[in-house]
Amino acid sequence: MSQPEAFGRYRVIRRLGSGSFATVWLAQDDLLNYPVAIKVLAENWAHQMDIQHRFLEEARILRQTDSTWLVAVHDVDVLPDGRPYMVMTYADQGSVADLVHRGQLPLDEALRLLTEIGQGITVLHGHGTIHRDIKPSNVLLQSSPVGQRVLVADLGFAKSIDEASGFTAAAGTPGYMSPEQSIPGGDLDVRSDVYSLGAVAYELITGRPPSRPPVRVAPGRIRPGLPPALDDLILSALSVDRESRPADAKTFTDRVRAIRMAPNPPENSSWWNRYRMPWQRAGALALACGLLVTVVTASFGAPGVSLASVRNTTEEMRVGVPTAWAREFHSGQEARPALAAAGAGPGLLAATDADDWHSTDIPSYGVYATVVPGTPDLRGVAGTEPCAGAPEERGFHSDGWEGMVWEWPECNGNGAYSTVAVHPPGTPRTVYLEIRQPEYRPDVVDEIIEKVELR
Repeated sequence: MSQPEAFGRYRVIRRLGSGSFATVWLAQDDLLNYPVAIKVLAENWAHQMDIQHRFLEEARILRQTDSTWLVAVHDVDVLPDGRPYMVMTYADQGSVADLVHRGQLPLDEALRLLTEIGQGITVLHGHGTIHRDIKPSNVLLQSSPVGQRVLVADLGFAKSIDEASGFTAAAGTPGYMSPEQSIPGGDLDVRSDVYSLGAVAYELITGRPPSRPPVRVAPGRIRPGLPPALDDLILSALSVDRESRPADAKTFTDRVRAIRMAPNPPENSSWWNRYRMPWQRAGALALACGLLVTVVTASFGAPGVSLASVRNTTEEMRVGVPTAWAREFHSGQEARPALAAAGAGPGLLAATDADDWHSTDIPSYGVYATVVPGTPDLRGVAGTEPCAGAPEERGFHSDGWEGMVWEWPECNGNGAYSTVAVHPPGTPRTVYLEIRQPEYRPDVVDEIIEKVELR
């Protein structure tokens, strides 16, 4: 179709792209002074009621889920010729497919993208919806004040999980859709989307889509040096037998997150390339929170670990945090009640997910630090929460610190957890730390303690 001047109050600027069923235009909302994307049903489908129904159902799903991981729908209307259109979020940085075409991504950036894509699909599954067409070109990227946002888009093939046994036609994109999707009338469930996530993961990591199923070449054979757990996860997601795949998008995403947040990614690349994207996001958040952040490199007794040195300007305390964990910075994070009763005030939190730091069910890796006046015995605080069972207890002594460390090598199935109470010799101030790791690494705990500075 030729370029229209406007859709309602939205002034058209240019065409963004076209597909089999719709054309997407960049437009300007002059009333709110904001760019939007407008998706319009193609003219040749104007009188196909089933296609119109599918188009409007996509808008309903996106509107009802209303998630930061999905493209948002702001408005829906109908043109004079009867074709519906939807007004959506404009993704100004293109798609994940555009990124892949530019060259191989750093491993951490690929895993970040994959984690956020998985979170979007997890939201859909929680809404009772199967996407059925997950692929790099259907994942959009938008700039924001805190860094690049991932937005899952194009739900034209999405269906209710409750209707999964009644699909009468094959749907999806070859190379990304599960084997069962190619069979009309096949019984689908959320594991079809898990297969597609595996295919997207394969392409993000290697730069090329997987072969036709069964996929036998592990990503690590194309890109040597990958964590073995990543190879295993991607190949299991791409299994022809869906019983062998991760149970759902959340399970898949949690495993990706754990691989990504491990302090020692085995890929032989500089720390800046590995942690470039999360560090850019963390830097923006640090400025917003009034934190001063610098970067130092330290050896943990194993190669390739980097620290972000984070200083809370109000507490005058500096803490070294592995950069891969420092996704969000919060000053003024409330202490646990038992710790607050010991005199601790709000502290500093640098973590992969600050909102879920106190959750016992959701893995969030990072460091919480606060100062307790005096040198109290925090044994009771460390021994009562947040993990089941008794901790392993050890003393800590160095030139700068003395105190105790309590450790749970396995905390409720979500990695290792450590609490620390240390103070400089002869100084009546205690630094209290909570450290969550995807795996038990006491050497990392010790190095974090050594990098704490009080002013």
